[in-house]
This record gives sequence, structure tokens and C-alpha cells, in this order.
Amino acid sequence: MLKVFSLLKLFRKDLVIMMLALRHSDTPKKVKGMFLLGLLYLLSPVDIVPDMIPFAGIVDDAVVVPGMIYGLMQLLPFHVKNESEAKAKYILRHMPIILGIASAFILAWLVMIVWGIYTLVRYLFG
Repeated sequence: MLKVFSLLKLFRKDLVIMMLALRHSDTPKKVKGMFLLGLLYLLSPVDIVPDMIPFAGIVDDAVVVPGMIYGLMQLLPFHVKNESEAKAKYILRHMPIILGIASAFILAWLVMIVWGIYTLVRYLFG
């Protein structure tokens, strides 16, 4: 799972552009399908070069995934790519705020769940 997060960090802008382009109605179905296959490859435990081999196991993911993203971005229609890049710039500029709000929301839910379990245990065994 560590390899997924390290690769996502390197290609954050391109991934945001691709995710926005996938939601666009003018994006060809073949691009959407190939992107899904690439994500499945990245998340699957089966690799071209096994991750057990030091360094080489991660290098194949570090080559395949960026190559896939670059190739798929070339297949996007021009107007879809431009619109997605404009939206991605806005999203990436506001990413710290979005992550802060999401973290606060998740933390609030965790506090409510822990409080609920504590109250239930105290009520049942009280």
C-alpha cells in the first residue's frame, strides 16, 4: 500500500486531471476502460516484476503507471483536457483546506462512534 501512496504523491496533478476527465461526458469509453485497468494493475498483488524483488518490484509500478497516465492524457480530446486542467488547478490550490475539513469531519465521526460505544457499554454493564 505504501507504493500506491508514494506514486500518487508524485503524479498528483496528472491523477486529478485524469479523474476529472473521466467524469466528463465527452471522454471516450476506451480511455475510461484503460484507466480502470491501470488502476486495477496498480492495486493488484500481481505485478510484471514481483514486489519481493528489492527495488525492481517498485520500479515496474513506477514506470507502468506514469506511462499509462501519459498515454491516456494524449488520448483525451483537447477541450476535455483543457477543462480538466483548469478544474485541477483550482482543486489542487484548495487541497489543504479540503483535506483539513475532511479530517475534521472524520475525526468528529470517530469521536461520536467511540462515545456511542462507551455509552452503550456503560449502559449494558453499568
